[in-house]
Amino acid sequence: MKNFVFPFNNGVAFVKDEKYSLAFIDSDGQKKVCSGKVKAIKGWNVFFWRGLLYFFVGIVLYIKLLLVEDKNNDRPKDEQNKSYAKAKNITYFSNYLLLFAFVFLAFLFGFIVLGFVANFVSDKIVDEQDFYLHSFIVALLRTAFIYISFLALRFCPFMQSFLRFNLAGQIILDGQTFRKRPPLNFLNFVVIVCLFSTFVISLISINVSFVANFFINLALFLLLICISYEILFLLAGCKSRFIRDLCFITTFLVELKPNTTQLEVSNMAKIELENGFQNSYGESEIPLSSVFAQIETKLKKAEKYEKSDADWIVANVLNIGRGQIRLVKSLTKDQEREILSIANRRAKGEPLSSIFGYVDFYGNKILVNKKVLSPRMETELLTDEVIKKIKKEKLGSVLDLCTGSGAIAIAIKKNCQIEVTASDISKSALAVAMQNAKQNDAKINFAQSDLFKAFKKSKKFDLIVSNPPYIKSSEIEKLEREVKDYDPKLALDGGEDGYQFYREIVKQAPNFLNKKGYLFFEVGLGQAKTVAKLMKEGNFVDIKVQNDYNKIERIVYGRID
Repeated sequence: MKNFVFPFNNGVAFVKDEKYSLAFIDSDGQKKVCSGKVKAIKGWNVFFWRGLLYFFVGIVLYIKLLLVEDKNNDRPKDEQNKSYAKAKNITYFSNYLLLFAFVFLAFLFGFIVLGFVANFVSDKIVDEQDFYLHSFIVALLRTAFIYISFLALRFCPFMQSFLRFNLAGQIILDGQTFRKRPPLNFLNFVVIVCLFSTFVISLISINVSFVANFFINLALFLLLICISYEILFLLAGCKSRFIRDLCFITTFLVELKPNTTQLEVSNMAKIELENGFQNSYGESEIPLSSVFAQIETKLKKAEKYEKSDADWIVANVLNIGRGQIRLVKSLTKDQEREILSIANRRAKGEPLSSIFGYVDFYGNKILVNKKVLSPRMETELLTDEVIKKIKKEKLGSVLDLCTGSGAIAIAIKKNCQIEVTASDISKSALAVAMQNAKQNDAKINFAQSDLFKAFKKSKKFDLIVSNPPYIKSSEIEKLEREVKDYDPKLALDGGEDGYQFYREIVKQAPNFLNKKGYLFFEVGLGQAKTVAKLMKEGNFVDIKVQNDYNKIERIVYGRID
């Protein structure tokens, strides 16, 4: 099944495959979310047929999810009393009365305005004997009347929240901004169908008999649904600004810019659907997807959002592994408060490693403080490549130069049967690395050394790996707060041009490598080509450059000739 978004007056529903999720704001102003399964329907990729599915399944699911919303808006039994039951019955009666009034007014509008008025005005403008021109004028008038009706609804107060949730759902689903949203959404589709079918059916103006007219017009209506969908489907994939501006004629009718709360509620529904959280709600319980949505809002606003960070915050507060998050049914208000407090600290630039005092690196818990550089996700890629090379070549010894917290050395030792040596110029950093090695049960040889100075020339290694300082001295103060205020400058300062340590390591490494030994580096943005050139000039061969998760050249390695 395709992805669906269905707006409500106080929430939004997401549907994908055989699952749906519904997030809304209840009568007490609390954010709620629930999920379930829907019957799978095949044929979503069948040309023309998919338009009918989208239209009718959308209406059915809309009604079904409204019932789910009513059910989840109900109070717990211990809070129910006679006055509540009476108020609930009045509410249901009012809803049905409103529905009846809407149907009646729609029928009255169709009979008087679309029928009588359109024909009356057309008769005054064009001679009735000119059938085709008369039908064309009637079609234009009826379409215009319907458009004006939708336009009037847009400015009705009771429709405002409905239209805001419509756009909020689309923004969250497609990841588009307010100004770049696609035209293919359910409400816009319904409007297009109404306008298009009214114009075409009025233009053709079938007149055989009452029964024949009904079935012919019904067939035309179904055909026009299919055509409308295919047109919108094509327009949705078009990147032309002109086409997007043209679609604004109808999207304007069904969309209003959402506020932060409406975006968060819509994001709740998406998170619930993607992660399959299982929520059960009590008086003091908070949906997990609601907390994730709030974390995402805070961190994105501060341009600090990483999904792994959100997982890490929740897992730490709940004292569980990241893989167990999906099993969490709900949170208490105190847990929510603590999670959001940490998210606020992260949004202000404080790294999670500083907040929690450790990072999860290659499956190991690595303690960190201001004496060592917090290992990044990119460094896991470097470590992974080193481990692959060790296992493939069956290497026997490795040196982790500028080890810092010892994260790389520990990961290698835990995953390979190999002798591991780790060195750093900082005595404080080595103390942290030794503590980490002990805590993770990794037997590593540590040495305090300014690069290779403390090593005897007879000491040789099969592989040397290093993530040295590579920031230009003049740019350290320009770094983000989470780096310059929490990482030691000694682990950041790479000299005047950022290549000071690369030059020294490449120059001296051949003296400490066995024959055909390997040298691995992590490098900064835009440094890969220069480091590769330095290695080539230093008699290294088979030099390779690899990208990180963001397609940035991050790893450079080669073999001594």
